[in-house]
Amino acid sequence: MKYVLMEHVARPALTSLALASLIVASLALPARAQQAGFPVDKSYKAISISGFDVQNKGLSLTVAKAAGGELRGTGSAGCNNWSAGVILRDSQIDFTNIATTKKLCAKPAMTAEDAFLTMLRSAKNWHIDGDKLIIEGDAARLLLKPGVAETKPEKGSAKRPQR
Repeated sequence: MKYVLMEHVARPALTSLALASLIVASLALPARAQQAGFPVDKSYKAISISGFDVQNKGLSLTVAKAAGGELRGTGSAGCNNWSAGVILRDSQIDFTNIATTKKLCAKPAMTAEDAFLTMLRSAKNWHIDGDKLIIEGDAARLLLKPGVAETKPEKGSAKRPQR
């Protein structure tokens, strides 16, 4: 009779362990599935931040898998380069530990850079609309399109004479 009792005790424990394993595995699936929907390894350039045109500011974003499998965001903030950890959950996005180089540029470039970095720090959600990537947060809405960002001289900026 003890043998039968032990069998009944062991079977629920194994069932609970199997169920727990399935639950843990299913929790990991949405993040992996959503990473597949997020445009990893694709370069984007910023078009606008909350409706303000920033196409000529050189703002860019690329999210790629690092050697350890985690996601990293990198790009140009206009004046400085930036990098950060990226966490994706369904349609949610978080940029963590944002780091930048420390160059100082003209005020218009620094203003655009500050707006871009503030947007990344407050980012909450992302979605794709056609070929555009949209990242929304508490501070702003960032609209990006595929491509490599280029900076253009501000109107009225002094040009260096050619020799």
